[in-house]
Amino acid sequence: MTPSTGPEGYASAHGSPSADAGSLLPTGPTLTLASHRGPRHAVVAVEGPIDYHTAPQLLGHLTTKEMQHVPLLILDLTGVDFCDSSALGAFVDIHRRRSDAGRRFALTGLQSEVRRILELTQLTSVLPVHATVKDVLSEG
Repeated sequence: MTPSTGPEGYASAHGSPSADAGSLLPTGPTLTLASHRGPRHAVVAVEGPIDYHTAPQLLGHLTTKEMQHVPLLILDLTGVDFCDSSALGAFVDIHRRRSDAGRRFALTGLQSEVRRILELTQLTSVLPVHATVKDVLSEG
């Protein structure tokens, strides 16, 4: 059966054998992640909003074994124009995990709204923030 439109951002799953007629399935924003590995670093370019719906996808990608063992993980947020507290929690969680393991983490390419949120929450004093990926790599 085809879903019908429900409350804002959701599709109602009427007639689905695995869902109650009144249940709601999120059809919210999507996140695109593109990874690039260097000899001692990985860059993950993010496209789309990071929020309650997409932060788990980001965390899942950043905590894979492949990403866990790279000495420097750079999160390029050039394609992110919105983030909520779920995103901030994900950034802090990844930073903590990597610091505890003796590995580095950096954010780059902050759009004005994302930078404003990080500044308001004073996370720019906790999280390594750089203008570009090149800036992080030149730091060593």
